[in-house]
Amino acid sequence: MNTELAVNGKPFVHQQGAHCETGVTSALFRYQGVDISEPMIFGISSGIFFGYLPFMKLTHLPISAFRSKPGSVFRKAAKRLGGDFVIKTYRDPQKGMDELREVLKTGQIVGLATNLYWLPYMSERHRWNFSGHNIIVIREIENGFRISDPTIGDLVDCSADGLAQARFVPGPMNPRGYMYYTKSVNPHPDLRQACIKGMKDSCNLMLKIPLPIFGVRGMRFLAKKVIKSPDKLGFQEACRHLAGTVRWVEETGTGGAGFRYLYAAFFHEAAGLFGSDELADMSKEMTAIGDNWREFSVTAARIIKQKDKEVETFAKAGSLILQCADREEAFFKKLQKVVGKLKA
Repeated sequence: MNTELAVNGKPFVHQQGAHCETGVTSALFRYQGVDISEPMIFGISSGIFFGYLPFMKLTHLPISAFRSKPGSVFRKAAKRLGGDFVIKTYRDPQKGMDELREVLKTGQIVGLATNLYWLPYMSERHRWNFSGHNIIVIREIENGFRISDPTIGDLVDCSADGLAQARFVPGPMNPRGYMYYTKSVNPHPDLRQACIKGMKDSCNLMLKIPLPIFGVRGMRFLAKKVIKSPDKLGFQEACRHLAGTVRWVEETGTGGAGFRYLYAAFFHEAAGLFGSDELADMSKEMTAIGDNWREFSVTAARIIKQKDKEVETFAKAGSLILQCADREEAFFKKLQKVVGKLKA
């Protein structure tokens, strides 16, 4: 951990996190005096999700989203925890940078959405074109800014030009200078009520969206695509698409499996908060679901490397996704019943 003083002399403690947006949101609340963990933020904000988006492409491959829409974690968590918060975007980059400087002068620390590729402090091996990477700006320094990036162990410095480019890089997923911060928070938030709202919302997102590409329906949609892909795309192109899916499961953000582990950690904390053995059991089940997603990744990697051709097939990979869909459907149906018995 590193400590840095904001403009008003208030200390900010940097901690490396599991995921950028939950890490930033947790840090913003800690700075305001409310110590709340990343898993608790993730659960309260209904961060768990799934969506298969064939009409949206990144590196020319369809997106598989294993978490809720970027920005929603902070917005929902702050609202459910009783925070007074600000969220802004900008068309004019100069105005966006000027307002960032003005807010920092008041002693606030500021969360930003940036494009990972254009952050100058990122190593080459970690750079890719992703516009949903969240960081905190603590204060302005000579020719730049002091940054807390939850994916990095230490505080870093970023040039003003580099930060402006990362905030306003052109393209279809332009973050448009997305900036957010807490003006104040409830010093004694109702965690139990916030958890209940988050769990109910997650059940609806995973089970009740009528479109076939979202929630557990979306998982089954993807599974069928994987199974049919060699016949429709050819083996090599099917492998390329499969590799893209593995990247979403293992690398992007915390990775789809990683988000399941983060959600399991939320249930572990919530079980203590509510004194609920049922929530403790659900934590174990969600951990097992994360392991199931990892099993898919291993199988997919063997297919791509063409090892054990008779055993590791696209049909097997697709069936593992179907297993995940079945387990998550059962999980959220059970959660609906469990949450109905919880008292705030």
